[in-house]
Amino acid sequence: MNIQYSKDNEITNFREIFVGNIARGILYRGSYPIMSMEPERDITYNKLVSEAKIACVINLADNKANLENAAKEVPWYRELLNNNKIIGLDIHFLFEFENEKEYSIFKNKLKQGFKFMAEHDGPYLIHCNAGTDRTGFVAALIEALFGADINEIVYDYLLSYGKAFADDKSTELHFNTGNIILNQLKSIIGEKLYDRKNLQSNIQQYFLTEIGLTAEELARFKANLE
Repeated sequence: MNIQYSKDNEITNFREIFVGNIARGILYRGSYPIMSMEPERDITYNKLVSEAKIACVINLADNKANLENAAKEVPWYRELLNNNKIIGLDIHFLFEFENEKEYSIFKNKLKQGFKFMAEHDGPYLIHCNAGTDRTGFVAALIEALFGADINEIVYDYLLSYGKAFADDKSTELHFNTGNIILNQLKSIIGEKLYDRKNLQSNIQQYFLTEIGLTAEELARFKANLE
């Protein structure tokens, strides 16, 4: 993968996603925009947002009240929120795929987020707190939908721990960390995850039958990122 990765990406976990058929300059992922004890990091984050021309944000961590709190601290966040370009999904950190009720709530929140992206123009930023697990799962779904292979998906997930870690395949920790995202995906589509030839179509079916997007909504979502 031709990944452009710098110290700025390392300290913010803010970076572009452009695997598979995702267009360049349209989809980004990151950690939370504000870290109260790290002002230099926040300045760097703001710079990267400005360079990416972020126009729509999917906040996986916050509810509406917390979105307003964040907007008080960050001018660009406040502007987007005032223009209804940010959605807060308040997704729990621990996914409970085995709990039918909780999983139904989780899928409905994913539906809200993807519909929001379908209805608004990018570039898009997806973030939670660390930008690792919740963001990693949503990013992995999108990447698979756009034709990324498993190795690309795992590598993008591992980049949240730093490029040196992502590139070092020699440790058990590297292997176990990569398995986190694989096991999450396996929880939703089972052994179909390893059907590499049909991974994209299997994930697309998940968007339609489990998340519940209509064919029209999914087409609009895909068109916005291609």
